Amino acid sequence: MPESKKQQYQSLCKLSDLRFPSEWFPEARQMQRKIFMHVGPTNSGKTYHAIQRLQKAESGIYCGPLRLLAHEIYDKMNAQGIACNLLTGEENREVSPTAALTSSTVEMANFAKPLEVAVIDEIQLIADADRGWAWTQALLGLKAKEIHLCGEASAVPLVKKICESLGEEVIVNEYSRLTPVSICDQSIDGDLTKIQPGDCVVAFSRQQIFALKEAIEAQAGLKCAVAYGALPPETRALQAKRFNDPASDLQVLVASDAVGMGLNLNIKRVIFSTVSKFNGSTHTHVPVPQIKQIAGRAGRFGTAYGSGEVTTLGPKDLDYVHEALDMPTIPLKLAGLQPTFDIIEVFALQMPNEKYSTILQKFEDIASVSGNYFLCNFKDHKVIADAIEHIKLPLRDRYVFVTAPVSTKKYETIDLVGELAKVHSDGGTLDLNDIIDLPEKTDNPSDLTLLEVDHKKIMLYMWLRYEQEKLGTGLFYSSFFLHSSASGSHQRSSHLKTNA
Repeated sequence: MPESKKQQYQSLCKLSDLRFPSEWFPEARQMQRKIFMHVGPTNSGKTYHAIQRLQKAESGIYCGPLRLLAHEIYDKMNAQGIACNLLTGEENREVSPTAALTSSTVEMANFAKPLEVAVIDEIQLIADADRGWAWTQALLGLKAKEIHLCGEASAVPLVKKICESLGEEVIVNEYSRLTPVSICDQSIDGDLTKIQPGDCVVAFSRQQIFALKEAIEAQAGLKCAVAYGALPPETRALQAKRFNDPASDLQVLVASDAVGMGLNLNIKRVIFSTVSKFNGSTHTHVPVPQIKQIAGRAGRFGTAYGSGEVTTLGPKDLDYVHEALDMPTIPLKLAGLQPTFDIIEVFALQMPNEKYSTILQKFEDIASVSGNYFLCNFKDHKVIADAIEHIKLPLRDRYVFVTAPVSTKKYETIDLVGELAKVHSDGGTLDLNDIIDLPEKTDNPSDLTLLEVDHKKIMLYMWLRYEQEKLGTGLFYSSFFLHSSASGSHQRSSHLKTNA
């Protein structure tokens, strides 16, 4: 290898050294923080205890995995007279500039502000291949005297190892389930007439969900609510509200694994229609922690049912559910990392003529991490990078577009990123109505997919608008127009989804 190439490689290795991520947050390292873990199964009250502490804090933040959960805490705090602002990637609601609390999605955590209490929800997601970096960043970087971590006990050993390296004390509070849940001895043997009010039938694809909904309504004579990931969070919440209402005509819920997090539901019995799902490349068994989390939604404390039941649609799946629920907790091994823009910028400067996706690939190939960490997936970032490679953008702006929350499974949203990046590059502005055309009303279920894609477009528009405001540029029209349009889209899509 020529000496110049060798020196460049050594330089790139040094710049992609992620072995000491705690050093990215020097101000947090100067504090002596206390780490409290609240762990237990679903329906054990672990998050409740952390939120109780947050309510009493002079300053604090809630960091959740879903916009729906951030909204729930925001609403709950303000309803109790505790001023709380909301900050998600798509929305910034300021109740008061002096509000003591902020409820946010974990990616939006504020590392600049000193706090008394921080609550990080669903800490086990620190090991997620795509988003784990956000939990790691929050754990390492929040400048809070007390950090309360809520989630599964599987995260305890990993968090202890990370905090031991920081010289920080970890206090573990373990909780037991508040109401019993039992596994049925038999499945319902494929007989949909055995479906009862209060049942939640779980499937793992949109197609299966609507096929089951139609079949249950025809064979059992019970109308069904639906909940799955592609539905807007507001619509999922509306469906949950109707399902929970004893006076509602929607007595059964047909849902994906989205039911496992973020919705308060009156479920008597969880019925798995299958225990396999497509993971992006092949069909495989649903992971054990996911089975446990979904099953735990049955008979939740404070709902209409004091106990819960779990079974399957077919007899062949019941053994796997039994095994999954009886299986001991599997400790998490590694926490996710993602390089900051500053790290990527210096790395990219060494290769000024390379495509951005190639830069990301090279970073993946040579990055070094310590024993407690892994590098999160760059797959979607590289797809978006290639889609906008031909557009002239400063590196920081390119980084913003590439890290946007885009569904790379939908070509429409990939195309939209390119359109928005081109308008930004040309110094133009874009009206929301330029990119979507929502019907005033529709009862046609075939339009459902189109409206779901439109919702993703709106969320992307709002997220980029917020990022553009931080950069001080003006790609988008006024916030008044944006918010009125987005609100209208939620109302129109909700109408279709609750009647589909």
